[in-house]
Amino acid sequence: MAENNGLKIEHVSKSFQIDGEDVEVLHDIDVEIKDGEFVSIVGASGCGKSTLLKMIVGLENITQGRIVQGERIVEKPSVNVGMVFQEARLYPWISVEKNIEFGITTDMSKEEKARLVQEQIELVGLKGFEKAFPRQLSGGMQQRASIARALIGNPKLLLLDEPFGALDAFTRINMQNEILRIWEHEKKTMLLVTHDIDEAIFLSDRIIVMSPRPGKIKEIISVKLGRPRDRSNEDFMEIRKKILVNFLGKSEINIEYYI
Repeated sequence: MAENNGLKIEHVSKSFQIDGEDVEVLHDIDVEIKDGEFVSIVGASGCGKSTLLKMIVGLENITQGRIVQGERIVEKPSVNVGMVFQEARLYPWISVEKNIEFGITTDMSKEEKARLVQEQIELVGLKGFEKAFPRQLSGGMQQRASIARALIGNPKLLLLDEPFGALDAFTRINMQNEILRIWEHEKKTMLLVTHDIDEAIFLSDRIIVMSPRPGKIKEIISVKLGRPRDRSNEDFMEIRKKILVNFLGKSEINIEYYI
């Protein structure tokens, strides 16, 4: 029987106590992500996207509902779930290879560690920069190292919280191609939070569109386009328009202005 590495978010709500009052940030999130699927979440700032990722990884308590990763109910962090943040969060005093090695969570020999680190370095395209320090790398290269560190523990699910948000436009497009290549190579389940609608369409099998706070699922859009995807393709633009309608409303603004 095949191992289940998917994700079930079952009627999850989240509230915070602020100045003695309960403030709901997420309401009744109910969705299943299949094993090996690439799914993106888009929504306005403050709708609870990053909070949802923190609950999935086990860093934030759930107010109501439950999250199941594989066969495990999420109650605390696990090696089965990796996370990449907007900032690379590398340790500046150690080299790229040592930063990546830090993600190894199981006991193994020095030789095995070195081999595994080198495999990840080659996977993310950092060969030749093993001995470099983070300050010697561009923003895109730092994120490559961060992705390698998240992958080296062999997580079943990889969460990506605006990982390319701080990069310039050209580097961002390059990194989108890279994460797609890694996803196709590794066959891992990936969940991306992004404000970039084109990025979501370019990468995803499905896109979850969230409402403003409290965050609810407004719509789940299937992206039935072949890969690699042409951002100027008519079908690509039609999906973009559909997402913008969710955010802006047909009657409020001329959607064609944003296309």
